[in-house]
Amino acid sequence: MRPTWRTVGVVGVAVGSILMAAASGARALNALAAPALIALLVSVVQVFLAGRPEIDREDPVPGHPGESRTVELTVDGGALARVTDAVPPGVAAEGYDRRVTLPATVAYEIELGARGAWDLGPPRVVVTDVLGLFVRSFEPEGTATALVYPPLVDLREDDAVARLLGYDTATDRQAFDTIREYAPGDPLRDVHWKSSAKRSDDDLVVKQFVSEQRESTLTIAAGATPGHDDAMASAAASLAVLAMDAGLSVGITCPAGEVPTGRGQAHRRHVLDLLARTGPGQPARPAREGADVVLTADEDGVTATIDGQDHHLSVGPTPPEPPEGDGERARAVVGSSGDASAEQEVSR
Repeated sequence: MRPTWRTVGVVGVAVGSILMAAASGARALNALAAPALIALLVSVVQVFLAGRPEIDREDPVPGHPGESRTVELTVDGGALARVTDAVPPGVAAEGYDRRVTLPATVAYEIELGARGAWDLGPPRVVVTDVLGLFVRSFEPEGTATALVYPPLVDLREDDAVARLLGYDTATDRQAFDTIREYAPGDPLRDVHWKSSAKRSDDDLVVKQFVSEQRESTLTIAAGATPGHDDAMASAAASLAVLAMDAGLSVGITCPAGEVPTGRGQAHRRHVLDLLARTGPGQPARPAREGADVVLTADEDGVTATIDGQDHHLSVGPTPPEPPEGDGERARAVVGSSGDASAEQEVSR
């Protein structure tokens, strides 16, 4: 707990009144000193009794670079306070500078930047009394993770990818072969409604074409040399998402781990989560040897090995590295923008 500049003024009034009353005998001046001293005492007690606030928060929804998300913090307590959240260099935050009355839920906007898992918090809470005479700073536990997925690149025009996923055989798409049960991730345009209506179990069936008989799964093994893991993650995510959109069951192995083959939105999130967190390195040799596609990123770019043939993938420039800090993370204020420190602002 520390006094503010306002406290200095109140103390000056009280002390001056007492000295003047003692020197001149005008005891009426004590009427100024008494309220000032009472205000100081009440303010100290109020800030002391406020206690340490606690934070309740959840992770923002993951997304790709350039997308915006709302971060919310619920702060308990029973005093006036200013809340400041710690934001890493990889995440741009647009905050506000305002005082809140606890308990309160405060929010601010962030723009997702470089790929990765970025820690938000712990926040700083500066508590003050109603007169702004004393402030007390806390840094309660309460962190969240802003997960930034790899940027996606459109690979549909790539010849090797088109052959791999069957995009180069448009006539095969028209060659109806049979029907099968619906699986999560299958496009609704392929549902065979007439056959589905005749089924007693109400399950849907989809049309299966000649091209779909070739491959129903796609396994990807991705690795990168140090400094090129962003390009590897972007290429792997782009290929995996494109394959899942085409109805394939996709599995992926990378330096951060493995996601078995699967379909659907939940499976897509698992794949992107893994690729958001991966770093450089190479998957195990059995995973590389058994994969349908092996992706390798190095100083020469991203190479896709398909059926023993190497093919260069154009995944664009890698996202910029986040700026190096001096050991302390930047802080974005929950409220309107301002440059003054938290303790100075809250004491005004």
